[in-house]
Amino acid sequence: LDVIHTFLSDRMGSCMFFVGTYRDNEVQIGHALFDLMERLEISNVPLNKVSLTGLDQEHLNEMISDALCLYPRISKSLSDIAFQKTKGNPFFVLEFMQSLQSRGLLLYDSCQKRWVWNEDTIRAEEITDNVLQLLSSKMNRLSKDMQSLLKVMACFGTSTNESVIGYLSESPEYLGVRNGLEGAISDGFVEVNTEGKFKFVHDKVRE
Repeated sequence: LDVIHTFLSDRMGSCMFFVGTYRDNEVQIGHALFDLMERLEISNVPLNKVSLTGLDQEHLNEMISDALCLYPRISKSLSDIAFQKTKGNPFFVLEFMQSLQSRGLLLYDSCQKRWVWNEDTIRAEEITDNVLQLLSSKMNRLSKDMQSLLKVMACFGTSTNESVIGYLSESPEYLGVRNGLEGAISDGFVEVNTEGKFKFVHDKVRE
Protein backbone atom coordinates (compact mmCIF):
# COMPACT_ATOMS: atom_id res chain seq x y z
CA LEU A 1 0.00 0.00 0.00
CA ASP A 2 2.91 2.34 0.67
CA VAL A 3 4.22 1.70 -2.84
CA ILE A 4 0.79 2.47 -4.31
CA HIS A 5 0.68 5.72 -2.35
CA THR A 6 4.15 6.68 -3.57
CA PHE A 7 3.26 6.13 -7.22
CA LEU A 8 -0.12 7.83 -7.08
CA SER A 9 1.04 10.87 -5.13
CA ASP A 10 4.03 11.48 -7.43
CA ARG A 11 3.41 14.81 -9.15
CA MET A 12 6.65 14.80 -11.18
CA GLY A 13 5.25 13.68 -14.51
CA SER A 14 3.63 10.51 -13.22
CA CYS A 15 0.61 9.43 -15.23
CA MET A 16 -1.25 6.51 -13.69
CA PHE A 17 -4.84 5.36 -13.48
CA PHE A 18 -5.35 2.98 -10.58
CA VAL A 19 -8.46 0.91 -9.82
CA GLY A 20 -8.81 -0.89 -6.49
CA THR A 21 -11.69 -2.99 -5.19
CA TYR A 22 -12.79 -4.39 -1.86
CA ARG A 23 -15.87 -5.96 -0.28
CA ASP A 24 -17.68 -3.97 2.40
CA ASN A 25 -18.36 -7.08 4.45
CA GLU A 26 -14.72 -8.21 4.40
CA VAL A 27 -12.92 -4.94 5.27
CA GLN A 28 -13.49 -3.42 8.71
CA ILE A 29 -13.00 0.17 9.85
CA GLY A 30 -9.35 0.64 10.78
CA HIS A 31 -8.09 -1.46 7.87
CA ALA A 32 -4.93 -0.15 6.19
CA LEU A 33 -6.92 0.37 2.99
CA PHE A 34 -8.91 3.21 4.53
CA ASP A 35 -5.69 4.76 5.81
CA LEU A 36 -4.34 4.69 2.24
CA MET A 37 -7.46 6.42 0.91
CA GLU A 38 -7.19 9.11 3.57
CA ARG A 39 -3.51 9.69 2.77
CA LEU A 40 -4.28 9.97 -0.93
CA GLU A 41 -6.93 12.62 -0.23
CA ILE A 42 -4.47 14.56 1.94
CA SER A 43 -1.99 14.39 -0.96
CA ASN A 44 -4.68 15.89 -3.24
CA VAL A 45 -4.84 12.79 -5.39
CA PRO A 46 -8.19 12.73 -7.29
CA LEU A 47 -10.16 9.89 -5.73
CA ASN A 48 -13.56 8.58 -6.81
CA LYS A 49 -15.48 6.00 -4.79
CA VAL A 50 -18.09 3.84 -6.50
CA SER A 51 -20.30 1.50 -4.49
CA LEU A 52 -21.57 -1.51 -6.41
CA THR A 53 -24.69 -3.25 -5.16
CA GLY A 54 -27.02 -5.82 -6.67
CA LEU A 55 -29.29 -4.89 -9.55
CA ASP A 56 -32.57 -3.26 -8.60
CA GLN A 57 -35.82 -4.88 -9.72
CA GLU A 58 -36.19 -2.71 -12.81
CA HIS A 59 -32.67 -3.35 -14.10
CA LEU A 60 -32.88 -7.04 -13.23
CA ASN A 61 -36.08 -7.28 -15.26
CA GLU A 62 -34.31 -5.60 -18.18
CA MET A 63 -31.49 -8.14 -17.96
CA ILE A 64 -33.85 -11.13 -17.89
CA SER A 65 -36.06 -9.73 -20.67
CA ASP A 66 -32.96 -9.28 -22.85
CA ALA A 67 -31.72 -12.79 -22.06
CA LEU A 68 -35.08 -14.39 -22.89
CA CYS A 69 -35.86 -12.01 -25.78
CA LEU A 70 -39.16 -10.99 -24.18
CA TYR A 71 -40.85 -7.69 -23.48
CA PRO A 72 -40.14 -6.46 -19.91
CA ARG A 73 -43.86 -6.55 -19.08
CA ILE A 74 -43.90 -10.28 -19.90
CA SER A 75 -40.73 -11.20 -18.00
CA LYS A 76 -41.60 -9.15 -14.90
CA SER A 77 -43.33 -11.99 -13.04
CA LEU A 78 -40.22 -14.16 -13.41
CA SER A 79 -37.77 -11.37 -12.60
CA ASP A 80 -39.72 -10.54 -9.42
CA ILE A 81 -39.16 -14.11 -8.20
CA ALA A 82 -35.51 -13.96 -9.23
CA PHE A 83 -35.04 -10.73 -7.30
CA GLN A 84 -36.64 -12.23 -4.20
CA LYS A 85 -34.27 -15.22 -4.37
CA THR A 86 -31.03 -13.44 -5.36
CA LYS A 87 -31.34 -9.83 -4.16
CA GLY A 88 -30.15 -8.77 -7.62
CA ASN A 89 -26.68 -10.38 -7.50
CA PRO A 90 -25.94 -11.03 -11.23
CA PHE A 91 -23.95 -14.22 -10.55
CA PHE A 92 -26.69 -15.62 -8.34
CA VAL A 93 -29.33 -14.66 -10.92
CA LEU A 94 -27.48 -16.71 -13.53
CA GLU A 95 -27.31 -19.72 -11.20
CA PHE A 96 -30.99 -19.35 -10.33
CA MET A 97 -32.09 -19.15 -13.97
CA GLN A 98 -29.94 -22.15 -14.91
CA SER A 99 -31.52 -24.07 -12.04
CA LEU A 100 -35.01 -23.29 -13.34
CA GLN A 101 -34.07 -24.41 -16.85
CA SER A 102 -32.38 -27.63 -15.71
CA ARG A 103 -35.40 -28.57 -13.57
CA GLY A 104 -37.85 -27.96 -16.40
CA LEU A 105 -39.41 -24.92 -14.75
CA LEU A 106 -38.26 -22.60 -17.52
CA LEU A 107 -38.98 -24.03 -20.97
CA TYR A 108 -38.80 -22.90 -24.56
CA ASP A 109 -42.17 -23.37 -26.26
CA SER A 110 -41.61 -24.00 -29.98
CA CYS A 111 -45.26 -23.31 -30.75
CA GLN A 112 -45.25 -19.89 -29.08
CA LYS A 113 -41.60 -19.38 -30.08
CA ARG A 114 -40.72 -17.98 -26.65
CA TRP A 115 -39.64 -19.00 -23.16
CA VAL A 116 -42.49 -19.91 -20.83
CA TRP A 117 -42.86 -20.64 -17.12
CA ASN A 118 -45.56 -21.03 -14.50
CA GLU A 119 -45.14 -18.51 -11.72
CA ASP A 120 -47.25 -20.46 -9.21
CA THR A 121 -45.33 -23.68 -9.92
CA ILE A 122 -41.98 -21.98 -9.38
CA ARG A 123 -43.16 -20.40 -6.13
CA ALA A 124 -44.53 -23.75 -4.95
CA GLU A 125 -41.31 -25.62 -5.74
CA GLU A 126 -38.81 -26.10 -2.94
CA ILE A 127 -36.22 -23.75 -4.38
CA THR A 128 -34.06 -22.34 -1.63
CA ASP A 129 -34.09 -18.60 -0.95
CA ASN A 130 -30.35 -18.92 -0.32
CA VAL A 131 -28.65 -19.15 -3.72
CA LEU A 132 -25.41 -20.12 -2.00
CA GLN A 133 -27.16 -23.32 -0.95
CA LEU A 134 -28.37 -23.70 -4.52
CA LEU A 135 -24.79 -23.40 -5.77
CA SER A 136 -23.54 -25.83 -3.13
CA SER A 137 -26.22 -28.35 -4.08
CA LYS A 138 -25.25 -28.02 -7.74
CA MET A 139 -21.58 -28.62 -6.95
CA ASN A 140 -22.40 -31.69 -4.86
CA ARG A 141 -23.89 -33.28 -7.98
CA LEU A 142 -20.71 -32.82 -10.03
CA SER A 143 -18.56 -35.75 -11.09
CA LYS A 144 -15.81 -36.96 -8.79
CA ASP A 145 -13.15 -35.61 -11.16
CA MET A 146 -14.69 -32.13 -11.18
CA GLN A 147 -15.11 -32.03 -7.41
CA SER A 148 -11.50 -33.14 -6.97
CA LEU A 149 -10.31 -30.46 -9.39
CA LEU A 150 -12.23 -27.67 -7.63
CA LYS A 151 -10.96 -28.75 -4.20
CA VAL A 152 -7.36 -28.78 -5.42
CA MET A 153 -7.70 -25.38 -7.09
CA ALA A 154 -9.19 -23.91 -3.92
CA CYS A 155 -5.97 -24.82 -2.10
CA PHE A 156 -3.95 -22.67 -4.52
CA GLY A 157 -5.99 -19.50 -4.08
CA THR A 158 -7.96 -17.64 -6.72
CA SER A 159 -6.00 -18.98 -9.71
CA THR A 160 -3.95 -22.04 -10.68
CA ASN A 161 -1.16 -22.44 -13.23
CA GLU A 162 -1.27 -24.93 -16.08
CA SER A 163 1.96 -26.45 -14.71
CA VAL A 164 0.15 -27.41 -11.50
CA ILE A 165 -2.62 -29.15 -13.44
CA GLY A 166 -0.04 -30.94 -15.58
CA TYR A 167 1.92 -32.11 -12.55
CA LEU A 168 -1.18 -33.37 -10.75
CA SER A 169 -2.50 -35.19 -13.80
CA GLU A 170 0.61 -37.40 -13.71
CA SER A 171 -0.17 -38.48 -10.16
CA PRO A 172 -2.21 -41.70 -9.73
CA GLU A 173 -4.40 -39.93 -7.18
CA TYR A 174 -5.36 -37.14 -9.59
CA LEU A 175 -5.43 -38.85 -12.99
CA GLY A 176 -8.86 -37.37 -13.74
CA VAL A 177 -7.97 -33.79 -12.87
CA ARG A 178 -7.59 -32.83 -16.55
CA ASN A 179 -11.06 -34.15 -17.38
CA GLY A 180 -12.35 -32.38 -14.28
CA LEU A 181 -10.86 -29.10 -15.51
CA GLU A 182 -12.52 -29.40 -18.91
CA GLY A 183 -15.86 -30.11 -17.23
CA ALA A 184 -15.47 -27.23 -14.77
CA ILE A 185 -14.79 -24.80 -17.63
CA SER A 186 -17.69 -26.17 -19.66
CA ASP A 187 -20.10 -25.88 -16.71
CA GLY A 188 -19.02 -22.32 -15.92
CA PHE A 189 -17.20 -22.85 -12.62
CA VAL A 190 -13.72 -22.06 -13.94
CA GLU A 191 -12.40 -19.76 -16.66
CA VAL A 192 -9.04 -18.96 -18.24
CA ASN A 193 -7.78 -15.43 -17.51
CA THR A 194 -5.60 -13.21 -19.71
CA GLU A 195 -2.45 -14.69 -18.18
CA GLY A 196 -3.44 -18.21 -19.17
CA LYS A 197 -4.18 -19.22 -15.58
CA PHE A 198 -7.29 -21.08 -14.49
CA LYS A 199 -9.44 -19.13 -12.04
CA PHE A 200 -12.80 -19.46 -10.34
CA VAL A 201 -15.57 -17.43 -11.97
CA HIS A 202 -16.64 -16.25 -8.50
CA ASP A 203 -15.07 -16.37 -5.06
CA LYS A 204 -18.16 -18.13 -3.73
CA VAL A 205 -17.31 -21.11 -5.94
CA ARG A 206 -13.92 -21.33 -4.24
CA GLU A 207 -15.47 -21.06 -0.78
